[in-house]
Amino acid sequence: MVDLRKVDPSKANLDHEKSRLRHLNPKDPEEKKRLWKIETDPRVVKFVENICQTDDDLADFATLEKDYLVLAIEGKAGHVDEAEVGKLQGWVVVCPEEKKRLARLQKRGLADLAKQGLRVLEIGFARHPKAKSGQMASALRQVLAFLQTEHTKDGEVQLVITAYTDEANEASTRVLLASGFLQMGKVKYHVRNAGHDNFFIWQK
Repeated sequence: MVDLRKVDPSKANLDHEKSRLRHLNPKDPEEKKRLWKIETDPRVVKFVENICQTDDDLADFATLEKDYLVLAIEGKAGHVDEAEVGKLQGWVVVCPEEKKRLARLQKRGLADLAKQGLRVLEIGFARHPKAKSGQMASALRQVLAFLQTEHTKDGEVQLVITAYTDEANEASTRVLLASGFLQMGKVKYHVRNAGHDNFFIWQK
């Protein structure tokens, strides 16, 4: 099975897209500053769970020690101002979907993703408050295509990607739809939650 910690994000970059992908580098002072700008953006604080609170949190977030993939979205020449080329515009995280949530999706009749032969991953993202529009969807399309290619070569399982947005988070919903996701319905992201989140799925 494809090890998310060992994939090379440089292979995901496509010439026709509006952004580039690479590993995060929180040791770089400017990148660290931009990460904090993302983590403290009121829109991110409102809609994203497990926001970093300390420098150690940032370092842990960028470290590939768990079964997840975290990537930087950087500005690309021709699509951002020269000063923004190579600079952090946002991040993307891919991790294994929770089995209990998969069971809830099946129970609600939204998706049968608990069957054998599927690898279900969840994707999340956040943008720098001053990032130029179009870069998030561009980054997601590249991540999806890259992971699909890697899993096709591996040949062990079929890949499915899930995503969730708060019902009020219209911007992230637009990004997911522009990336090729299908909106399937609503589900509680956590059982304890009072409200429901929009549920999306991507599958080739």
